[in-house]
Amino acid sequence: MDDRGAAEGGGTRAQAIQAAGPGRSRSPRRGGRGARAFLCARVQESRRAGMTKSAARRPVLSLRELNRAMLARQLLLGRANIGVVPAIERLAALQAQWSPSPYIALWSRLVDFRREKLWSAIERHDVIRARLMRGTLHLVSARDFYAYAVATQDLQRGAWNRLQIGNGVDPKKVAALAIAFARKPRPKEEVLEHVQARIGGALGGPFSWLVWRFVSAHADLVTAPPGGHWEYGGTDAPYVAASHWITRGERPPEEDALETLVRRCLAAFGPATLADIAQFAGQVPPRVRPTLERLAPKLRTFSDQEGRLLYDLPRAVRPGADVPAPVRFLPRYDELLISYKHRDRVIAPAHRRAVYTKNAIVEAVFTVDGFAAGTWGLVRTKGEAILRVAPFARLPPRERAAVEAE
Repeated sequence: MDDRGAAEGGGTRAQAIQAAGPGRSRSPRRGGRGARAFLCARVQESRRAGMTKSAARRPVLSLRELNRAMLARQLLLGRANIGVVPAIERLAALQAQWSPSPYIALWSRLVDFRREKLWSAIERHDVIRARLMRGTLHLVSARDFYAYAVATQDLQRGAWNRLQIGNGVDPKKVAALAIAFARKPRPKEEVLEHVQARIGGALGGPFSWLVWRFVSAHADLVTAPPGGHWEYGGTDAPYVAASHWITRGERPPEEDALETLVRRCLAAFGPATLADIAQFAGQVPPRVRPTLERLAPKLRTFSDQEGRLLYDLPRAVRPGADVPAPVRFLPRYDELLISYKHRDRVIAPAHRRAVYTKNAIVEAVFTVDGFAAGTWGLVRTKGEAILRVAPFARLPPRERAAVEAE
């Protein structure tokens, strides 16, 4: 499954020596270091042979083919005439660290999108805003929330446990107290005070925000309005327990949750490598690998031009490399710019320093022919707002006109 080939370490000593062929007439001493080294070398050779044969059988996708597949999944080859909730599910999630980002992301992807459509979905609790993948704020559908929460909980909870926040405190008690108190939206300071008053001094740490992450991760706390509003730029949005906010669904088993996350990631960003999926999830690859291995018989595999193993859903769309790609404007922190470990299909290496800054800001970009071609931003004055673009290179007249039209 993971491109290691079908190497086998079994067999008798005589079979191993026979397989070595001419020039290996002297057998290593039984049980000695030489025997172990010899057998290890044979296993590694077998693995390399298996990898070569396996890679040779897989179709190879060019960079442009991967780009077009990505654009199709991300609704960037043409605006889709679908609702906000199904769009978010198709996109897997929307990064919501910068409040306007999800709105701009959907405007670039949907027909006749208006800000009110997303805001009303948030107010109806059809769309949930919470810290999920990579420990950052995302918008996801209510239907997907619990799967994402369970799939990422090791990252969320483990980090705070390693820092010994709540050392000796029963996390279940912390969760029960927070859930009972946050039956309605409450400021996070009130939630913390309520829990700490009933737990005592054991719940603490070097930074109060770490204590908050510990509590919110164990209680599945999500933000309530005005969090998620276009104009909301604060960090003091009230929080509410998801179990009181989402009327349907429950926490699935971890195995099922990880499978949902992997499938959603492949549907939105495939074909993808194990490292890409782990990047999207904010997990280390070994945590994702067992799920991918279980799903592998039901998936298609490809190679990229670098020989990396790619996974994809069998019926997912993979357009040809020559399919036209319109100009699109993507917001700061667009999920497309963050979710890949290997980002060549999004942006050329030479341009990345202009987009991924040292202070962890991911700049807004516009695309030409499907690839990031420059950054953009708004300059506001009293009477107008000017959209200013900064191309990475001089744009030909036709491409410049397309950028202005969009």
